This record gives sequence, C-alpha cells and structure tokens, in this order.
Amino acid sequence: MVRVMRLAVGAVVVLFAGVVLAQPPKDPTDGLFPIKPKTKWTYKVQDQTVEVVVTGTEKFNNEDCTKVDTLVNGKVVASELFSIKPDGVYRVKVKDDKVDPPVKVIALPAKAGTAWEVKSKVGNQNVSGTFKITSDKAPIETKAGKFEAVAVEGIDMDVAGTKTTVKLWFAKDKGIVKLSYKIQDAESVLELEKFEEGK
Repeated sequence: MVRVMRLAVGAVVVLFAGVVLAQPPKDPTDGLFPIKPKTKWTYKVQDQTVEVVVTGTEKFNNEDCTKVDTLVNGKVVASELFSIKPDGVYRVKVKDDKVDPPVKVIALPAKAGTAWEVKSKVGNQNVSGTFKITSDKAPIETKAGKFEAVAVEGIDMDVAGTKTTVKLWFAKDKGIVKLSYKIQDAESVLELEKFEEGK
C-alpha cells in the first residue's frame, strides 16, 4: 500500500512538473507591450498610414532589447530599441542615439496613479518631465475596435526646449492603440487601424 502511494505521489509530481514546464513564459507586460517578431501595428495619422513592426531583438549595453521599426510609405523612418524590466518598459535607443538614462514608457505593473520622473538625453537633446498612469481602465474606441486601456500622460514634458504633451493608450494584447503628441499648438494623433500579432 505504501509503495502504491509513493508511486502515485511520484506520478503526480512528474505530471505536475510536466505541466509547469509546458507553460509558456509569463509576459511581464501582461500583454500591454507585445514583442513577438513580426507583430505589426497600422496607424492612421490624418490621411497618412504609419506602420510599426517588431523586427526582432538586438544586443545593446549587454541586454537583449526588442527592435521596433516605424515605416511611412513602406520606408523605415525610425528604429527604436526597448528593454523590458520588472518595473517597466524602457526606450533605450532611438535611431543611432542612445537614450541616457533609458526612458520608461509604461510602469509595471500598470496601476492608476503611478507616476515617474523623466530626466534624460537622446543624443544631444534633453528630455524631461513626468509620466503618469491616469487610468488603468480607460475606455477607448479606434478603427481597430473598442478597448479598455491603460492611459499614460506625459505632463509638463520638455523635449529639446519645447513644451510637449504626450498621451498613450495601451490595451491588453494589442499594445499602443492610440497616441497623441501636442507640440505648442500643433497636435498629431495616431489611431490604431489594424493589429497583426507576430509569431
């Protein structure tokens, strides 16, 4: 009887371990910043189409970073590197310019009221201000559908001496579904039109 019990317990341990090993690694961003290669976002900016694509990983400062390209009319206009850490997603490089120190674009876990200071340099340009998660359940509708998003706002941002307001909306399993930049009186809004998950 004791031998049978030991065998049963052993079998349960082996089976349970197999189930644990079979689980995919947990996404530290909880789906708010998809990083599978070939993941693609198509945004509309007025009458222009902007595509953002995860093109893979790249080593930077001894870290494996996610490379993201932005394309306009099929041509790459910007490449960025992002690092995912337990406390947030950081932009570490823009084009050929190192972001020093890296700028946190969203805090993890994403909770309303969380705020963080930015005082950084991108190449020769200074970037400073405060980011804040204004809501972790913000309803938003785009051409790609309706979402419950984490809303992040850049308050009193100073980019190379110019006052800027930045707003981003992150939806689970979709990433950034909308973002807006207001520089002085001019505002640009990118709205998600189509999302294609990578593999």
